[in-house]
Amino acid sequence: MKYLLPAFILLHTVALAAPVEKLSDFVLTDQDSKKRSYRFPKEKVTVMTIADHKGSDQLTPWIKSMHDRYGKRIDIDGVADVSMIPGPFQGMFREAFRKKLTYSVMLDWGGAVVKEFGYTKGVANIYVIDRDGRIVKHAIGSFDAATARELFTIIDSADSTPSSK
Repeated sequence: MKYLLPAFILLHTVALAAPVEKLSDFVLTDQDSKKRSYRFPKEKVTVMTIADHKGSDQLTPWIKSMHDRYGKRIDIDGVADVSMIPGPFQGMFREAFRKKLTYSVMLDWGGAVVKEFGYTKGVANIYVIDRDGRIVKHAIGSFDAATARELFTIIDSADSTPSSK
């Protein structure tokens, strides 16, 4: 029993510190059919939000907290997992999405991009990505102030570390 707490702390620290392999560059279109390219390395740290319809309701407080703290100092973007929308209904869905949102959200019709992120369906997924394209933190679910503070610490650290260009 006395070894459980140190083991938990070690595992938690490893999960926070160990970035995954570099993400692949990708190109998706948004609800306005504009191509959006993601290429690494980038000038800024990125917070990427990913959700399906069910998880999208949880995104607003996460995004607001990031905008309030960082403004334009980091990139904040979103990908919608729309891979469950059948081809004949995609145009109708895109139009409804366009009417609902005033900001650009990339639409992943095939699901390949969200799969690379390893996202969890049905909940908001928040990823901190360093300038080199490595995911350095992944949080899921409804907004939580303690988790947001943890994300801020990781973003601050990633923001102060130069790219390995």
